[in-house]
Formats: sequence, C-alpha cells, structure tokens
Amino acid sequence: MGKTKFILIVLFAFISSSLQFDKIYAQTKIGGFLQLDKRYYISKNALPMEDFYNRFRFETSVSPNDKLYLFSSVDFRFYDLARAKKLNDLENINQLFPTNVSIWEAYISVYGFLFDNLDLKIGKQRISWGTADKLNQTDNLNSKDFSDLNNFAEKIPSWAIKASYYLGDYTLTAVWLPNFKPVLLPRNGTSLFLGNALASFKDSLILPANRLSNSMFAFKISSNFAGLDYSFSYFNGYDDIPILTSLNYNSNPGKSNPGKAELSFPKIQVIGADFSTEISGIGFWGEGALVIPDKIITDNLVNGIYYQTVALDDKPYFKFTLGSDYTFPGGYYLNAQWMHGFFTERGSTLNDYFFARIEKVLFNDQLKIALGGALEVDKWGSVSENYGYGFFPELTYQGIDNMETAVGAFIVGGKPASLLGSWKNASQAYLRVKVSF
Repeated sequence: MGKTKFILIVLFAFISSSLQFDKIYAQTKIGGFLQLDKRYYISKNALPMEDFYNRFRFETSVSPNDKLYLFSSVDFRFYDLARAKKLNDLENINQLFPTNVSIWEAYISVYGFLFDNLDLKIGKQRISWGTADKLNQTDNLNSKDFSDLNNFAEKIPSWAIKASYYLGDYTLTAVWLPNFKPVLLPRNGTSLFLGNALASFKDSLILPANRLSNSMFAFKISSNFAGLDYSFSYFNGYDDIPILTSLNYNSNPGKSNPGKAELSFPKIQVIGADFSTEISGIGFWGEGALVIPDKIITDNLVNGIYYQTVALDDKPYFKFTLGSDYTFPGGYYLNAQWMHGFFTERGSTLNDYFFARIEKVLFNDQLKIALGGALEVDKWGSVSENYGYGFFPELTYQGIDNMETAVGAFIVGGKPASLLGSWKNASQAYLRVKVSF
C-alpha cells in the first residue's frame, strides 16, 4: 500500500470516527487552507531548484469532553515542475505531477491531568518558543523547514510530550522529544543554506543513534509583570544543521574522482530568555540564546596526509533578535527587527541582519500594499565588501472573506560571500492565492 493511500485511509477513518463521536459527546471541527503558488525566477542564471510547490492543509479537531482535545492535520504538497529525466518516467504520473503527503500534526491535549493546574500534550506538535516575529533564536524544539526559500522561518512539528503547570502568574513547561529530526532543505538548493564547498564530494550523513540517551528535552518558565511578558528557557539536544566531521580526497575532487565527506549533527545546550511589551502604542520584543556546543573535530585525509581541524569550538556564543512595531497615523504599519546570527550560523561566524516591512491597507481593508527589505552585514570594518540585501514588495487583494490573492517579488543580492548574496540567482516573482476554511 502506497504512503499516500495509507494516509488518506487513516484520515478518512479519523473523520468517520470523529463524526460518530460527535453524535454523543462533541462537535467535530474541520478547517485548513488551500494555497496555490506560481513562481518564476528573475535571474537569467537561475538555480536548478525544484521545490516550487502548492499546499493543501486539512485539519480536524474534536473535544470528547472538557478534559480532552484531539487535533490532526494532513499536509499535501503538489509541485509545479515535472521530475521526468528519461523516457520511462513519462509512464509514471508521480514523476510528472510530484506530490508529497505527510501527517503535519497529530496530538492529544489533556487538561487537568493528575492535577487541576497540569496540562499535557502528547504527539506530533508545533512548539513555538520566543517572542520575535518569526526570527526566533530560542525556538529550537522543532526542526527547520527551508524547503520554501520565501518562507525560510517555517518549522516542522515534532513528536513530543509537553507538560504545562500553572502556578499563579507563572507557567512551568517541560518538553521531552524522544527522536531527532534534521533540517528540511530545498530540493537541489542545499547550497543556498550550507554553501557549495562540498558540491564535488560524495557525502554521507550520520544521525544521532535512536537511543534514549540521545533524546532531547527542554524547560521554560514564563510570566508577566506590569505589562511585560517574559520567559527563561533551557534546551538540551542537537543542532539540526549538519557539520563536517570527516573529509577524504586525493588531488582535485571532481566527477571522475569524488572525495568523501561525512557530516553529523552537533550536540548543543541553549539557555534562552525573551520578552515582549508595549509602551505608548509601540510594541517591543527581544530574545537571546546562549548556545553551548560540544566541540566538533574534523578528521582530514588529503593526498594521504592525515590531520585534524576544529569544525566547531566548544566556546559558547550568543545569538539574539530585537524588534519593534508601530502603527502610525494614517494606518501605516511598520515592523523592524535586528537578528544577530542567522539560523545556519554558529560560533564566530555570526552576522547581522536587519529586516523591515511597512504595510498600508486601502479601500476598506480590501487592498494591502507591503514593502519589505533586508540588509546583511558580515564585517562592520569593511561593509562595502561584506554585505547582502533583499527587497520584498507585495500587493494583496483581500476583499473576499477567507481569501487572499497576492503578487510580489523576492529579490536578493549582495557580495558573493554573504548569505543573501549567495541567494542572488534564486530571486523570483510570484502569484499566490490562499483560501482558508
């Protein structure tokens, strides 16, 4: 039985059982969205990336009683580009119309478990930590989803057990994640996030062994005081971005003589803190993460000569995001953030990123105009040689309830050594239609 067929059968069984349950105990709710994207590269030297996809999310939830809540969602991704590489592929509909189906979330929430002030959530779930607008430095519990470059801050839900205990104005949270999940990279677009230094190497990936000792856990305490929301957190687990641990090659590696590269995932601890507040109508937020990594050594065998290099030092490093937003007279909304250290950056390689977006709605909120921008600075001592930039204009029509139609562009560039500069050939224009139900 194919994976897609199995998921559809499980989904149908869940809905059917939920509808029967509904007659006795609860009201089943159905929701989700359909998002259709059509994108085109702007650059003549466009990257051969094949991850332009449309998305359909189907969600169901049911509350059998005031103590239980069940939620599940299925994520359908259907891709724009065919993957046919040879004549026989034209006989396979999956090669012409690629589709991916996955259980996005599936969890059970128990309210008042053992104690009135203790809630429990078990299953595949999105656990979002941090107060920044998507650029979260303390949000380490779910793996990153880089499959859509336009939405590089997306995360993938993980299987976890989450316990929340409410003690007056404080909330104590404990999370256990039994298994590790690595980052999801765009198809044929790995170099956008990890560089192309290993492009001519035959690589292998080593994931943490599936043992109890390799499970991950986290704690958080959150509260508020005089209009200030804040929290402190601790995470013990793995970085989902791989790092080079072994390199073996002779002379110049190439197609006829590929070198061998081995990558693994470093163990890390993260001590985090965040806050958010509002002063005179201006929103402020910030979060910081002190990352304490294990030391990673790379074993090199080059032209028969063996030596070791330090891929990642065990010296702690600090990443942070600060931001603010405000709605000016006339309805102009401004959102600005400073991110020190991108999601893929570690140790002494942390760079600074400045993001800003201004929005204005017109014609009784039917039309929204948005202009977004980004500036990357790698070395403040020589900014003119170490910078990247981004420009993100978007026009959205939202005159029909539950529907948004948007046209826009994702334009990036800069010096080749910068992150945004390396994305230059991925600049694109798009049309997006999204209907929520």
